[in-house]
Amino acid sequence: MTTAIDPDKDQRRHERAGVPVITVTVDGALYEAVNWSFGGFLIKGYEGNLTPGSLFDIKKIGTVGRKMNAVDVRARVTRTSPGDKELVVTFLDLDGRAYKLLHDFMTERMRILKEKQGPV
Repeated sequence: MTTAIDPDKDQRRHERAGVPVITVTVDGALYEAVNWSFGGFLIKGYEGNLTPGSLFDIKKIGTVGRKMNAVDVRARVTRTSPGDKELVVTFLDLDGRAYKLLHDFMTERMRILKEKQGPV
């Protein structure tokens, strides 16, 4: 049985973040994840050969301008948009290092957003 997905309804289980911009390795190439959460990420400018359903490993995660950190993350391609060069990825398994990094990045994001809001 096929389930219809409403394209106007947000299917996300985890809030997305864009700040700080994280970098990930996909098939040995370094990309910026412009939209990420504990559930996965979106890459723009993807030029690889992964297709929806492809399984792969992410071995490094970092932030722009900082060192890359070794991780062991199993992931699946959720969808691609070759014309827009987009790759949407779902995390299947995060090791402890990856979880801590994403947690730290999310904490940084909250700090940045709080600073932008200013005093209440």
